[in-house]
Amino acid sequence: MKVSGQVLLSLVIALGIFSLLGFVLKWSLLVAALLSVLSYFAVYLLSRPKLRIGNIVIEDYRKGDELRALLDDAYEDMEAIRKASRSITNLNIQNEARKLYKTGTKILEYLSHEPDKINLARRFFSYYLNTARGILEKYLKIQSSELQTEEVRQVTRSTEAAMPVLNQAFEKQFSNLIANDLMDIEEDIKLLKINLKMEG
Repeated sequence: MKVSGQVLLSLVIALGIFSLLGFVLKWSLLVAALLSVLSYFAVYLLSRPKLRIGNIVIEDYRKGDELRALLDDAYEDMEAIRKASRSITNLNIQNEARKLYKTGTKILEYLSHEPDKINLARRFFSYYLNTARGILEKYLKIQSSELQTEEVRQVTRSTEAAMPVLNQAFEKQFSNLIANDLMDIEEDIKLLKINLKMEG
């Protein structure tokens, strides 16, 4: 519910209570006014929108606002990587940037459904994701300069070498995040095999 709707709903209910108590039930107007003001704030607080990560209300988690901020910043970094991957003309760097975006998007989608694992990705957010964004944005500036010096060629070679390393870091992060899920699947399969043997 938007804030304006929240205010309107609270106001309508408060006025309704004031009218009912003050004019229909003939209570003291002071008491009716006091109760209607209290009802306004009660309805306002109860109808305030809840921040979510996916379908999960983040208020249910410790430091939920901090987790939401981490995820929001990560989505901004991913958007910058996506834009860079479309603007870079060097095919090697462009392909690696697209891989980064693909893996990074999978990580963020996974974390949006598993917010309790966001803390496990703090280093990924604060270092690897920021580093990937920084390298690509700096490379774009050099590319737009259109210089053909040896220094520029060296930066291009260094960037080409760095991109696979970043992709490995992204893939390792994703693998670490889903490790427990993989183990759960293995356990489920083992139990299934045991049950099938027991049932003949």
